[in-house]
Parts: sequence; structure tokens; C-alpha cells
Amino acid sequence: MMTQNNDTNAFLETFTKCDIFTPHVVSKQMADKLQKHGTLLEPSVGTGNLLKHITITDYEKVDVFDIKKEYLDQCPRHPKINKYLVDFLKYETAEKYDNIILNPPYIKIQDLPSHYIAFIKEKWPILSDGNIDIYYAFLFKCLELLKDDGVMVAITPNSYLHNKSALKFRKYLLEKKWIQEIIDFEDKHVFQDAAVYCCITVFTKNDKPVLIYNGVAIDYNAIHNPSNKLNLIHYADSSEKVILKNICKIYNGIATLRDAVYIHDIKLYDEPCWKLLKTSTSHKYCIYPYKDDGVIIDETTFKTANPNTYNYLVDKKTVLAERDRGNKTYVTWYAYGRSQSIKVSKKEKVIYIPTLINPNDLKYTIEEPKLHSGCLCIEPSDTNDIPRIIECIKKNTDYLFKNSSKKNNGWINLSTTLLYELCL
Repeated sequence: MMTQNNDTNAFLETFTKCDIFTPHVVSKQMADKLQKHGTLLEPSVGTGNLLKHITITDYEKVDVFDIKKEYLDQCPRHPKINKYLVDFLKYETAEKYDNIILNPPYIKIQDLPSHYIAFIKEKWPILSDGNIDIYYAFLFKCLELLKDDGVMVAITPNSYLHNKSALKFRKYLLEKKWIQEIIDFEDKHVFQDAAVYCCITVFTKNDKPVLIYNGVAIDYNAIHNPSNKLNLIHYADSSEKVILKNICKIYNGIATLRDAVYIHDIKLYDEPCWKLLKTSTSHKYCIYPYKDDGVIIDETTFKTANPNTYNYLVDKKTVLAERDRGNKTYVTWYAYGRSQSIKVSKKEKVIYIPTLINPNDLKYTIEEPKLHSGCLCIEPSDTNDIPRIIECIKKNTDYLFKNSSKKNNGWINLSTTLLYELCL
């Protein structure tokens, strides 16, 4: 067993939430997509579930990687299996493989140490934007190691098919035409212990006119239409059509990064900084340390006008300092974690729709503008367009469902980017 003597593995070993092992039925489905000859790579082998339906003797050699010795020790023993106790992403190799199979770890970038984030972004600049997941890096490196006539089979969250953070990666895959087939489990849970929705993707580097999505051939030229900038499969041709973005603006809610400090069912103190807050299901109150134009109120003025609230926030100062792992400097210590939506719309009426919705039972309200959290504020350019906007969203619920991040019981997370591209 080859090992790597450095300290970079220690923090990754603590991420037990990424230890999601592939069910046998899925392992077999993936193994059946591989070629039965040449070399084989498994870069995040875990306990070896993906190897259980692979005939090792079909291959010249099988290289498996993991950072946890206890997992590698549980993997099958065979003269053709070479085990590497190393961080695959940092392991330098120029070897190319005929076959690659993987269920990469799922760790969001915000859960990674800053030096590891910097490493990923420097190594793969295409992954430098947005809230990426570490599995993107695994896919990218494996594609680099795949031979031109090789086959790579991966099971990952299906969010990469439509997430904005994966846009550059999707564009790269589309331009290369490297996706041969996608088996999308959509809103079905594959992993018993993880609330993640998955797909199997088969990658090949040969030129191809179509990719297969759940048994249906999709023309690459249609997917790569300039108007289809959001997702890989369920695309809507919005070229030369009026889209929602033409008649409204959509705002995410405030982001305090410590809602338990700022947001309450009632006013804790009868002081001017307490403002009515629209939430996904009701109304609450929040501490609002800003002027109407979104500029932070200076500390002396805030303390004078809101003495009890100020003392309350002082008691929470340590908690507030923990936001962004203490790595970000805010305009002042009691400012919200993000500056989004700190100014209230000046329109007479706006639409509020929860960010987490049941597409079969769309809830929304039309009311006077106010601060909001846990919902989107849709501000029409013309108030008379409100019925038109609502009708547009209702008629596109199937499209929204197919292209949004899934939650339990078929609920979805709404994206402002996705809503903007809906055709009227």
C-alpha cells in the first residue's frame, strides 16, 4: 500500500458526512457501463462497494485511492489491486486510464479549509467561481486521467446538471461533448442515509452528436444553444421571446448569517431598529441596523437610539464574530453577514414566494414591500404585470421542478436565475 506523508489528509478524514457508500444495485448498474479490459481507476474507493460487481481479472491493474486506512483495509485483496493511502486530488500522476469509476466525496466548498479551497481553485481555474462541491474537482481530475478511448462512470448529485455554480464546468463538458449518457434519478433517493438526489453520468471523449438522457437522445447542438445557459438537459429556448427578466426584478432575502440573533417572533424591545419582516410563511421582526438607503447606522447613533438592542447585540458579539469562520471583516461588527436586500423596494406592491416550495401547491402573497427572509421578492416593473408574472411561474412549475435542487417530498429550492429565464 502506497502512503502519502503529509498533514493535508487530517482534516478530510474528519468529514464523515461525505462517507456515503454506493448501494449494490447502483454499483452493478455503473460497473456494466465500463469496458472489460485495460486499466481501472477508483479514486475514492471507500470500503470498495463499486468494486463488488467488477471482475478484477478482466483488467491489467486496478488502482484504488482513499485517505482512510480503515476503509482501504476493507477493500478486496487481489494481486491486480494497488492501494494508495493518499489524497487523490493532490497526488501527482501522469498515468492515463482505460476505465474510471467513482462515487466522489460530497463536501461543499464552504466546509473546506481556506488553504484547500485555494489549492482547488489554483489547480482547476474553471472551478474558481461560486459555491462548488469537492466532487467537481474529482470529476475534473479524473477526466484529465481518462484515455481518449476510455470510459468513466460517476455517480454524483444531479445538481451539477443545472446549478449556476457548475455553469463553467457544464459549458466545458458540452464543448468537449464528453457526456455520453446520464441516468438521472431525479427526485428519488438513491442513498438511504443522505438527502441528496443523484445521477449516473457516463463520460467518453470520442466525438458524438447526441447524449442519452434517461433513454432519450438529446442533440448536442440543441443543448449548446446560446439561450440555454442554465442547465444541461431540461432547457427552454428563450431566444426571441419575452422572459420574466424583462418585466421584473427578483431579490433574495436578507442574509444575517445569524438569524437567531437578529430575527424574532416579537419585538424584544420597542426601539426604532426593529422592523417588520416577511418570511416564507408569516411575518416576524428583525433588528435592522441600517438607514433606509441601506447604509449602516454608525455605532454611536445606533446605541443612542436603540440602547437596549445595542446591549443585546453586545452580548451576542462573540457569536456574530464567528460568522464566515471569523475570516471576513464587516463594515461594522453588528452588520448583516451579507449586504443583499437590505434596501426595501419602493413599489406599491410586490410578490413574495418562498424559496422552498412544493411545485404542486405554489404559495405566494401580494403585499406592500418590506424586509424579507426565506422567500423571494418579485418586484414588477409595472404593478399591472403581477397577474402575468404569477401565471408565468404557475405554468412553468414542471420546468422549475426538473431544474431545481430537490428537497424531501418533492419540494424544490427556487433560483432567481432560473425564474428570470422563464418565458412569458
